[in-house]
Amino acid sequence: MGRSFSSSPFRRRRSLVLAATGAALTGITSWPAAAQGTYPDKPVRIVVPFGAGGSDSLARALGERLGVQLNQAVIVDNKPGAAALVGTEYAAAQPADGYTILFLGGGSLTPVLVKDLKFNLLRSMRPIVCVARGGMTLMVPGTLPVNNFREFVDYAKKNPDKVNFSYTAGSILLAGEMLKSRAGFQATPIPYKGSTQVATALISGEIQMGIDVPLFYVGMIKEGRIKALAHGASERSPSLPEVPTLAEVGVPDLTFAFSFGFWAPATTPESIVKRLNAAFNEVLKDPDIRARLAQAGVIPVGGAPEVHSAQVAAEQRMWAQAAAAIGYKPE
Repeated sequence: MGRSFSSSPFRRRRSLVLAATGAALTGITSWPAAAQGTYPDKPVRIVVPFGAGGSDSLARALGERLGVQLNQAVIVDNKPGAAALVGTEYAAAQPADGYTILFLGGGSLTPVLVKDLKFNLLRSMRPIVCVARGGMTLMVPGTLPVNNFREFVDYAKKNPDKVNFSYTAGSILLAGEMLKSRAGFQATPIPYKGSTQVATALISGEIQMGIDVPLFYVGMIKEGRIKALAHGASERSPSLPEVPTLAEVGVPDLTFAFSFGFWAPATTPESIVKRLNAAFNEVLKDPDIRARLAQAGVIPVGGAPEVHSAQVAAEQRMWAQAAAAIGYKPE
């Protein structure tokens, strides 16, 4: 009687080959899912293209909560310079792997704000999430002999060679120029790297006017070291409810709107962007973060990445229209 085929060495060898092949194929087909599931497996870095203070403090608070969601350390890396262009170009040039992301005010980098701007934010980066939106606030030193917007304008008109104003980004520079044009006074723009330097300059009287996101200055305003004269959003700031809007002080149809959001290099995989977007949306549910945003005078946004790109496109149109209205050209 012949040997059974099922018990032959050939059958055993064939079974081993099939098993090995199956295991290999299983490994190949499951590799992308496994690889995607490992993100992030090392610290994530947030690039802030401004100096310490101001939006930097908000980036740090959000980064801390993001680290909890991702179960990884999140590091904030300040790279100020050239009205946010230095840090933004740096972030765009990093590997598109989700480990370097950018925190930026949406309308900061537009051709009408930066001379000969070759960098296109909406092409070189892809949005992750819009964190918040709000308006910038007009501030003066606490020692300046004015108590409201009208008194400041009168002071500036009487002292045309003695008023300097600060800016840390092109949007702030244009905001100052728009206000000067609309209210009819003169002031010399002075560049600064970040809100910490602006606050010091305001308190010391080195500058007589500052326009900036209010979050870093709220404590100093409440202490009287800095005076807030007008807020640039359509509604009063939640953190400074006593400060009137520009419309309320007699400057209608002028706003200093802005949004904050996170970006990744343009070729970052969709799966990573979705992971980060979901994590940030969870962060924005945190009561402490929402309270922090309210104290900063901004409104939480969240939602899909496309919400942020649409917001930024709207801001860029706003700045372009404002620049055209006053014939502003960056220097």
